[in-house]
Amino acid sequence: MMVKKDLRILGLSGSLREGSFNKRLLALALSSAERHGAVVSEIDLSKTPLPFYDADLEARDGLPSTVLALKKEFMDADGLMIATPEYNGFFPGVLKNCLDWLSRRSSIEDPILSSYNGKVIGLMSATVGGSGGIRSLTALTTQFQYLGVMVLPRPFSLMHAGKAFSDGGTVSPELLSSIDEMTSVLIDTLQKLKQD
Repeated sequence: MMVKKDLRILGLSGSLREGSFNKRLLALALSSAERHGAVVSEIDLSKTPLPFYDADLEARDGLPSTVLALKKEFMDADGLMIATPEYNGFFPGVLKNCLDWLSRRSSIEDPILSSYNGKVIGLMSATVGGSGGIRSLTALTTQFQYLGVMVLPRPFSLMHAGKAFSDGGTVSPELLSSIDEMTSVLIDTLQKLKQD
């Protein structure tokens, strides 16, 4: 598959934990997108200090500099990939907080939901149990649809992630093939939209 070199994909994990299965899953997906020719980048929320969303803080000081930087990264991207754990049947609060901040306008000239306009997203989840994060993926799909983002059907769900990732960091060819399939759908969708 030939990919336009200006096709940009941004990755984000809902986990802060160093070495988390979702960060590792996201790294595989971004590596796959890069092999297909896309330009990839990643936001690490553990290194991106965001205050809890507070309308008083926003009214007093405007958007924090970290939020403005995130908005630029989102606006520059064509496609998104998010890998999230499932906490108590939902996606993590740190991810929700990030998405809420990104929904805010930086100025009156900033279009509503400018961070999300025209975006296509592939969703993934890795869990140590047998649920595969399906409830967090369902909730996150609803969230992004509300924000006007095109969500790819059939999000990628990885059950028993502790077995999928060996201590040496190798993964099965079947897992790589499944990730590559989702990445291919995302890139193909983005290319078709760019041609329209």
